[in-house]
Amino acid sequence: RARPHSSRLRGCGHCSGASANVSSRDARRVQRALGSVGARARRRATKQSMAEIPARRLRRVQDADLDGKVVLVRVDHNCVRNGTLTDAFRVDATIATLYNIVERGGRPILMTHVGRPYDKKTNTIQVDDDESVAAAVRYLSSKLGVTFACPTFAADKGTGQGIVDIDTSVNWLISDLKQRRVGGVYLPNARWFKGEEGFFGAESQQRLAQQLAGLADVFVNDAFGSWQSHTSTVEVPKLLPSYAGLLMQKEIKALKCLLQPKRPFLAVVAGAKLDTKIGTIKAIASKCDALMLGGSLYNAYLCAKFDVMIEGVSDEDIALAKKELLCPEIEQKLVPLMTVVESDSIDGCGCVPRDGVCGTDTDVSNPHTTPPTKLLHLRDLKKGQKYGYVLDVAPVSFADVRVKQAVSSANTIFVNAVMGLTSSGFHEGTEALDLAISNNKNAYKFFGGGDTLAEFKSLSPGLYMSALEDPKFYLFTGGGTVLKAIEMDGAEGLATVQALMEDGDEREANRTGRAEPKCMALSSCDCGVPEE
Repeated sequence: RARPHSSRLRGCGHCSGASANVSSRDARRVQRALGSVGARARRRATKQSMAEIPARRLRRVQDADLDGKVVLVRVDHNCVRNGTLTDAFRVDATIATLYNIVERGGRPILMTHVGRPYDKKTNTIQVDDDESVAAAVRYLSSKLGVTFACPTFAADKGTGQGIVDIDTSVNWLISDLKQRRVGGVYLPNARWFKGEEGFFGAESQQRLAQQLAGLADVFVNDAFGSWQSHTSTVEVPKLLPSYAGLLMQKEIKALKCLLQPKRPFLAVVAGAKLDTKIGTIKAIASKCDALMLGGSLYNAYLCAKFDVMIEGVSDEDIALAKKELLCPEIEQKLVPLMTVVESDSIDGCGCVPRDGVCGTDTDVSNPHTTPPTKLLHLRDLKKGQKYGYVLDVAPVSFADVRVKQAVSSANTIFVNAVMGLTSSGFHEGTEALDLAISNNKNAYKFFGGGDTLAEFKSLSPGLYMSALEDPKFYLFTGGGTVLKAIEMDGAEGLATVQALMEDGDEREANRTGRAEPKCMALSSCDCGVPEE
């Protein structure tokens, strides 16, 4: 007789027996130890008892029973802009997990978010084809040679609160999925649902979580880049057996290499506003041996350091830079980039600067005319002077002895940076940075961030393609998650990862009776030892 559908939900009180509360049992064990000993022995007993409690670890998809199960897979395919797929790398990175699920008998339902459809001003969700998952689905279908069914759910046009409920018509598609008439089901943009981001109350979140959990038997989170505590990443794992996908595991492992780096450790960080990155900068500075800044972050530092004004840098950022970036803990690790590119206009002059200098002809008959884009050396900055827009770092900066030493001597390098305003043609600094880092063949190099990877691929396609195959490179799919995890001193601090953690007793139960490949009994077997 088929078991009730609700029994597949974690915590169902109607169909499953009471589960042991491991943490409560451990606490009682400690209390018993404390009851009969003195103060000194009590402390010793506490240490010993807590040490015996097995450490928590990530539940892994390779440990799950997937045969004949419908698996809800949360992915991060947030690489669609204006209805077009802009970066296939994020989609490709999830294929290993999808193959693992299908190869072991699972039937996948995919879900991702795309863009930011919520409008804060109107408190509405904009359901627009430009932020549809269709482009990602087309690419994935073509890549795998299978059909993905894409259900359509009506949005509430009256309130503008997006998709309120998952329509029961999806059950027809799940039936096709189980019968292998389709290769997978791909749900609409997660952020089109009223209950996803929590803007409309906890009740709508719980409603969506219950409906999503009702579609599947197992939940797999492979969306490392989606670190926010949203319904599809944090609430659903409370209702279903939940596991980390292969990409999630891979990203967390790479992150640990940054938190425990092989030294010297060089970090390169850039951004548009200092106030949103200062926490990250302080966290990274506490771990790295050398730090480079780019973009508006470096401009704010220059204003604070040399007491100058640069167009586009706010007084708030300058004040924050004086308070935070000039403190000895950070400034002594900063590697100065001695030459930058100054422009009269934030859009440049329409040309692509060469060696930081505008290619537009100037009036040679007038010796006082200067090109609209020119090099600006830090040694020439004058206190109290006002300068134009600083839109890039000049390539010559990377020939400076201190910069070359910092890059060439590093054994670990982390890059979350686009050095210039590439949309206006100021890309030489980013190209020079990528080349300098790539020339260090000994270092482990980690690139993270959507813009960072997009510009790496666009400006240095040869280096990018080499990096994909080079074991010394790692390209994160979720740069924002990396920065957040560094601030929190580890991925274990993220709610999305905590939702996938198991305790020690659960770990042993999951591993009981697991069969290994028979070939591993042979001395010639090259399967390797399973990772813990």
